[in-house]
Amino acid sequence: MDFLEQFPPPPRPTGDERGIRRPGEARVQTFTDGELVARCQDGDVAAFNQLASRWESSLYGFVRRTLGDGEDARDVCQEALVKAWTNISRLRDGEKFKSWVHYIALNLCRDRFRSPRARTEVLAFEDEPAEPTEAIASGSRSDSSDAGAEAASRSRVLESALAELPAEQRTAILLREFQGFTSDEIGEITGVPAATVRTRIYYGLRALRKSLDARGIAASDV
Repeated sequence: MDFLEQFPPPPRPTGDERGIRRPGEARVQTFTDGELVARCQDGDVAAFNQLASRWESSLYGFVRRTLGDGEDARDVCQEALVKAWTNISRLRDGEKFKSWVHYIALNLCRDRFRSPRARTEVLAFEDEPAEPTEAIASGSRSDSSDAGAEAASRSRVLESALAELPAEQRTAILLREFQGFTSDEIGEITGVPAATVRTRIYYGLRALRKSLDARGIAASDV
């Protein structure tokens, strides 16, 4: 079923409920996603910019871990947001915007994997914290640089272990453990029943722990 059409339309907020500023009044509330979507559907670009700003970090993190490449992830995120703006009038429940834009991004990621340039696995993160020049010259590191190097190492190990999972399990784990979606929301994004999502997460996490154990690392350490 088309994600865009499966949700019933929410009650249309009134002007007061949407927090629209009247002359001489200061805005006293933060707009919800549903309120911002309603304004977007009236052509308010600034409202969409607020939505993009609210969720771009979550979106980028998900796409980056899915594709394994920062530059590709930025391209996909930008394309996903453009598609979201273009099709915002079709979103019937504005409170589902976060799920919807991740759904768009997931489909774009799938398109990349199906393309001739598709990767056969998710690569480890390429970006690593740069060490201060002084620390390199002296052969010593500060506590912060040590912590940064350790975090980068754990990130690479985790990414490598995630890459070994089937795509369906990896996607479900990324959406729940990193992006905080519920099983029902992941089902809406991926197009499968919530029970299937829970099964994928269960077996995926079990395989992930086994892979980390083989590397001599406890899952709690990453």
